[in-house]
Amino acid sequence: HRINMTKREQKKQLIIDTAFKVWGDNFFYNTSLSSLADAMDISKPAIYRYFSNKEALIIAMKENLISKYQSLLRKSGKKEFTDLNSILFDYTEYSIRFFAENYNYYRFIFLKLFSREQDLTKLLEEMRGSEDHFAEPILFESIGLTKIDALSLSGYIQSLGGFLLNQKLFSKKSFTSSEINQITKIIRFISQYGLGGFRDVASSTNYNAVEMASTICKEDILPYDRIFTAIADVIAEKGVWETTIDSIAEKLEMSKSSLYFYFENKDQMIKDVIERETEHLNSLIMERVVQFKNYKEQIYCIFHVMSSYFILKPSIFSIMNWLRFQFINKPVKAKEHKFEKFTEYIDILTKTTSFNPLNFPPDLIAKGLNFILIRELWDCENNKSGIDNINIRLRKIHGLIIYGFKGSWK
Repeated sequence: HRINMTKREQKKQLIIDTAFKVWGDNFFYNTSLSSLADAMDISKPAIYRYFSNKEALIIAMKENLISKYQSLLRKSGKKEFTDLNSILFDYTEYSIRFFAENYNYYRFIFLKLFSREQDLTKLLEEMRGSEDHFAEPILFESIGLTKIDALSLSGYIQSLGGFLLNQKLFSKKSFTSSEINQITKIIRFISQYGLGGFRDVASSTNYNAVEMASTICKEDILPYDRIFTAIADVIAEKGVWETTIDSIAEKLEMSKSSLYFYFENKDQMIKDVIERETEHLNSLIMERVVQFKNYKEQIYCIFHVMSSYFILKPSIFSIMNWLRFQFINKPVKAKEHKFEKFTEYIDILTKTTSFNPLNFPPDLIAKGLNFILIRELWDCENNKSGIDNINIRLRKIHGLIIYGFKGSWK
């Protein structure tokens, strides 16, 4: 590709490639032109000969990423898919490998460009262009799946891919070749067979009974707290990283100094809101999950309680969605939230049943299930799905998680 470039174009491309490397290795936390100039051993004015300012360089980086991704889509788009496995294979061998091998492209999307959910959606549309995304619902519909099955399977597979790619979002290391091979195999295996694997025999779950016993109502929600509610609303709107003391104070119509009477700093405010909500959600889950002896019903109970809770508290739901990619104390001190009881439960589960044939640590499974659920519910929210439709999607995802598409859709 560079053979056909002019010397000026080659230099611009070198600056773009170096920016991905230098800024990406620092999680796009410091995107100064000075750090880039130092890495290239050139002066900052030398960069201005090619880019008028930092924003122009970031736009060029975005265009460069989109161009490469669309080339990948065109390469894949020449195929005609005949079954689920062929779509799944294309997703892992093209999309997953592309981002795992060029990991700072992935960081660029989620740590630099992603500021609002609608902006991410718009970006994905730009990246797609006139092509179909990998593992997009329309591809599954083209081989005979119903619309809701296609939506569920597409969301499930992409959630698996996103969750596994996220594992090094704030790591000083990128994926090795052997790790990339392992990721692609894991995605294909879990998509086909679920966490139950070959050893688990598909059996029916009484979803109606679990839903009736797991639903929560307004009376189960914590009493209204003006300060916590305002903080939650601001985080939900702006995201974890863009929330400021000023924006919270403005929402509450209070002075900044008054807020420091309750909290030491912004991070403590966010942390306290998240911990308060997750502790309460944990207690609601544990009160209901003990009614069921079958681990498959227990998993669905957890999903349904969380879904009911987020429907009643949409601002908390938005925060949990932000936390799929944004963490407190970015970036090196990143601490991902988790549901401790969820983890404890899965710890017991992995030791006493055929669940988890790949021997993932319980903590990783807990985070993964949470990630998949939040992504699925967020998709329902974007599509303005009603309660009945949400429950159908939850049932579909539950079946896919336990049995995969080979076991749940026989």
